[in-house]
Amino acid sequence: MSEPLLILDPSAPEPPSEQISEQLRLQVAAGHIPAGAALPSVRQLARDLGVAPNTVVRAYNELERQGWIVASARRGVTVAEVSAAERRAERRREIEQAVAGLLLTAQRLGVAGSELRRELDRQLATESG
Repeated sequence: MSEPLLILDPSAPEPPSEQISEQLRLQVAAGHIPAGAALPSVRQLARDLGVAPNTVVRAYNELERQGWIVASARRGVTVAEVSAAERRAERRREIEQAVAGLLLTAQRLGVAGSELRRELDRQLATESG
């Protein structure tokens, strides 16, 4: 069985429409969904995720405004042509935000940089091993 396209977290502070747009944007930026790939219709994705169609419409509208997808009456919703430089920039922005959040949490917990590095190294070694 393949992994689901998107997974919503009901306990997340972000509303479902933002979760949808963020996950799709990151999948495109990472190259997991190629340019020209068809995305589910609004109704289908809403049904699959258990959300109102307007939630998906908001997410798709935001992604289209940002240039990540193209909506067409005849072709449906497809992934836009996004340059490699744009994909790299998006990945870099997301990593920077994630690291900034991690550093803030570590600071609040009183975790020293050396301890944080050790934990990162440990988890990276576990991931690659």
